[in-house]
Amino acid sequence: MTGIRITVFDDTFHELAAYPEQIADFCQIIRSDENAAAQCHHCDKSACETAAKRRAPYTYQCHAGLTESIAPIILGNIVIGYLFFGHVFSCPSHEEGWKQIQTCCKNYHLDLQALKTSSMRQPIITEDYIASASHIMQAVAVYLCMERMVSLHQQELPVQIDVYIQEHFTEKIDAVGIAEHFGIGKTQLYEIARQSYGMGIAEHIRTLRIAPWSHTADCHMQDKI
Repeated sequence: MTGIRITVFDDTFHELAAYPEQIADFCQIIRSDENAAAQCHHCDKSACETAAKRRAPYTYQCHAGLTESIAPIILGNIVIGYLFFGHVFSCPSHEEGWKQIQTCCKNYHLDLQALKTSSMRQPIITEDYIASASHIMQAVAVYLCMERMVSLHQQELPVQIDVYIQEHFTEKIDAVGIAEHFGIGKTQLYEIARQSYGMGIAEHIRTLRIAPWSHTADCHMQDKI
């Protein structure tokens, strides 16, 4: 629909699938430099983390000077993956874009002529188009969760814990009780909470108790679905 390459990452920032599968010539040239390739990975991971915190699509400029956008795939309260699109040339002109790319890539050992040729072939995409594509991605992410098309088994431990907390957070529960209920140690429970919520179990429960109306609204929405 967007005409932009789409990639799916899992919750640990590893690429699962992409369409089209082949990465763009521009990216192949960038990744020919070991340091630049490492920066690509770091850039993707950092963007995933930001999108997860925002729980909304995040559009940004990559380390090589092109524009990318990423949307989290959320099931319940847990981020289970990411939809990514890029790399997009969104500068006012190819000349201005090339100057920006040169500045961003000045410390890499690259074939600059090949990189320039690839840059000049990139279609110029407006910011409005990028925003629209980002909203489409978010709609797709919601659809994937609603239709259970994301490959996540409901009985996996983090999901079981999340469901249990949502059902019992108004009662007297704590990390010790939850760990005993699932037969795991507090250290493992803490790690699951950190990865799932970005905070400890006690803080997460307090957050739910402070805003019980949001939990109720989510339950009503799930009942309608």
